[in-house]
This record gives sequence, C-alpha cells and structure tokens, in this order.
Amino acid sequence: MNYSTTSILTEEIIDHLERKGVLEAPSRNVLEEEDDNAISAKRLLIFAIIGWQSMVYLPELNSHPPDTLAIQHDTEGPDSGLVYDRYVITAPSAADMCDRPLWVLLKWFGNLLPAHPSDLAVAGAADVAAIESVKMAASWRALYPDQLNAHLLHTLLRVRFRWVDSLALHLDYDKSTRTLSLFAFPSILEVQAADPRADEDDIAHFLQEVLVSYRLLFGQSAKARRQFRDVYSPVEAPFHQPDTLLPRLCDRAEGQSACPGLAELPPDRAIYYAARDFPVLYRRVELLADELKGAKPASIRDLLNDRRDTLQFWTFWLIGVFGGASIFLALVQTALAAVQIAQAAGKI
Repeated sequence: MNYSTTSILTEEIIDHLERKGVLEAPSRNVLEEEDDNAISAKRLLIFAIIGWQSMVYLPELNSHPPDTLAIQHDTEGPDSGLVYDRYVITAPSAADMCDRPLWVLLKWFGNLLPAHPSDLAVAGAADVAAIESVKMAASWRALYPDQLNAHLLHTLLRVRFRWVDSLALHLDYDKSTRTLSLFAFPSILEVQAADPRADEDDIAHFLQEVLVSYRLLFGQSAKARRQFRDVYSPVEAPFHQPDTLLPRLCDRAEGQSACPGLAELPPDRAIYYAARDFPVLYRRVELLADELKGAKPASIRDLLNDRRDTLQFWTFWLIGVFGGASIFLALVQTALAAVQIAQAAGKI
C-alpha cells in the first residue's frame, strides 16, 4: 500500500482486495441488508489494519456498531485537546468518509498527525539553505540541548512522561496535568511512511523529526540520559516488548554511532531551531520551549540544576562561594576575638 498516494480511498482498497481474492466479493444472491453489513465489516477491517500498520492511531473495536469507525479513547488519561476533535464517526458519515481520500478520513478525527504550519514562512522543508535564507530566520529562537531537555522539564516543571503506542500523540503536552506523551516504538519509523495527507518530502521530514526529538530531549545531555533511565527502565518498561531502538536513541551520547544503520537520523546539532529542524512538529516543540522558558526554580536544588541562564547560574555560584567564604571568615574572626577577650579577662 502506498501511503504517499493522497487520493487513495478506503473503498478502492476494498475493491482491490476483492479482485485479488483477499476479501470475498459480494454475491448477487445476498440480501441488501446482509450486503451492507459485509461492506461495513470490510471498511472497519481496513480502517483497523491501517491504524495497526502505521501506528498513527489505535482502532476501537467491539465497543460500537460495525458501521462505525472509532479510535481508542483513554478517558482516564491526560488529554491536551490538541490532537483529537472526535473519536467516533457514526453512520452514515462513516460510509461517506470511506468514499473520500484517506487524508480526509483521518482529518475528520482531528490533528492525528501535525501538519506543516501554514504561517511558518519557510521555502521548502527539505531545502535547508532556502529555509535559513528566509528573512524570518533572524527571529528564530535557538534551542540548546542543555536548556531544553527531559531533565529540565521534569525538574523545573515537574513534567510526567507518558509512553504511548500512538504516533499521533508524540510530543503532545497536556498542560493541566503536566504530562508529555512520547511515542514508544521509533523502530516503525524506519520501515514506513505514515501520513497519507502529505507528500513524500513531508512524510520523510516528519519521521526524521520524531527521531531527532529523542536526541534533543534525552540523548544530548548527560542528566537527560539519566532521566531516560529513570522513566524507561527495563524492569518497568511500559510495554511487554520494548523497542530496542529507543534506548539507543535516548541513552547514548552520540546518536549516529549508536544508530549507524539509521539513515534518517541526522548528526546531532549544538543548536536547534524549531522552524528548521522541526517544521512539522514546530508548534509542539515551541510549546515545550515556551513552558520551560517561563518556569522558575522553586528550590535551591532546582536552582543548582538550572543552567538555562548562564549568567544567573554563575552569579549564584560566585555569590555562594564568596558569600560562604565571607561568612566563614567572619565566624573565625568572631571566635578569635572571643578567645582574646577571654584571655584578657584571665579566663583562659
């Protein structure tokens, strides 16, 4: 199945599989009601297979009528409200959506995969030189791995990391519960393109951005790598069969040497720009940067871990060192003066 074909229809997939004999073709002797039930079952099957194969969404089965298309909804989990507009498409809308391009069907559920922001003035995501020549490039915010990473998110914002098996939720941040969702199976990004709304360049860029996001959040900071080991230990892995690529991306100092066969993973950068390095995940990365920028250390421990403001960090340490030394010397001087007074009084 070619996911880059933007005009592909669910009904066309069904017709193709019927011609190949994979699915049973309708019989002339079947009653209209039975035929409708069979068509609904085939639509639901194709919808489920696309979700399972791409891991963009998880289909919800057996909880709704067979002529309904539904995505799993964790009612007890965090919900930022930025991904899903709805979780269920009922009949007859479901049948109507299946007769439209696949990207229309997925868009009906909401922002299953983030789209390239229309107001992001870049001249082509694949052309880095063109992007950096845009006038707006001068106003881009620099993102440093030691200033935007999982350790600081957890330390300063008390962010909780939630590993998910839906690609649509990667980097989805729920501000109310301070929960950041992270896709737990990056290996699947090596073998397929998942977004039928985009062309091949956009698909390739999105998949690359997901991989790079692990390096930014975890891989390029020693404290963030320790944070990854805390939230993704083998004993407490969130899934029975954890992805072996994930530790290589998040717990190695050098990304390319840790994943030599991963052609989609570019070399680590000392400075990232959301508009250049994350043109598809731009809004999600910027939201995290904005949240972290507004966070203030709530304790001395937080202040010791906060190196986002280099001047503030070293000022604190200089004041602490010289101030501590001054206090120590003052105490010593006071003690010596007390000893002298005691000697003068003949008490010593």
